[in-house]
Amino acid sequence: MGGGIAYQAASKGLPIIMKDIKSEQLDLGMGEASKLLGKMVERKKMTPAKMGETLSRIRPTLNYGDFSETDIVIEAVVENPNVKRAVLKEVEGLVKDDCILASNTSTISITYLAEALDRPENFVGMHFFNPVHRMPLVEVIRGEKSSEEAIATTVALASKMGKVPVVVNDCPGFLVNRVLFPYFGAFDLLLKQGADFTHVDKVMEKFGWPMGPAYLIDVVGLDTGVHGAEVMADGFPDRMKPDYKGAIQHLYENERLGQKNGVGFYKYETDKRGKPKKVADDATYELLKTTTDSDKKSLMIKPSSTALCWLSATKRFAA
Repeated sequence: MGGGIAYQAASKGLPIIMKDIKSEQLDLGMGEASKLLGKMVERKKMTPAKMGETLSRIRPTLNYGDFSETDIVIEAVVENPNVKRAVLKEVEGLVKDDCILASNTSTISITYLAEALDRPENFVGMHFFNPVHRMPLVEVIRGEKSSEEAIATTVALASKMGKVPVVVNDCPGFLVNRVLFPYFGAFDLLLKQGADFTHVDKVMEKFGWPMGPAYLIDVVGLDTGVHGAEVMADGFPDRMKPDYKGAIQHLYENERLGQKNGVGFYKYETDKRGKPKKVADDATYELLKTTTDSDKKSLMIKPSSTALCWLSATKRFAA
């Protein structure tokens, strides 16, 4: 997601430094920004000169030395509490004292992450949604020790980046994922009962969602989904800790991460325009046989009934 955040900032005229531990990852980030800008040039919404100017605002680097004068740092590493705490602690020791640190975590407690820091008042959550260039919302999360100045500065930055910031208090999942993960939990439950994930996707898209749950978790990343589900289960064990291994967990354990490695619930091929195209995968059905109740046959019900069943299942996890 770092490349998407860098693109969004640069496209709004903001200079940004993008840091990673490997040059290959920096190349991917710059490639993402270049691809998005290239599409604008193709559609004649931007000149090649403007594209070059925008890309020049993104400075890739492999070290933190370039961070010494930054005003705000947005951390966007893997959704793992220990990794995030280690990275944030390291960065805090290298930036100026009044630099604001913001985590792009989707579920992990900001108050918990702040425990690793010497200046927790300068730390907030700043959660972007994927894909960054298309999703307008940004959650600005207030930890127990986050200062009003840090919150206000982060809100102002989100607005400058063309986003719609919403300030929320710290809790597992914050606002959006507090609702989304019960949705994924209900999806897992339907699959356990024999539902076909492609049918569920079609019904939920017809119901009004931009993507069905299988496609959505592929876009988010099954690894991110599993880490997020663990956080939610710790926060709400009575509601969010299932007593069975669900499909998402099982696919993740079989190294199916979604679009990022080409296989998740769907497998992804490249269409004529170079975009990922989802295709139903026989291998997914084979893997899911082990997570479906053995006495259940394929669950085939009408779309209207599926929507009602879905809402009922979601209520079970969220009530």
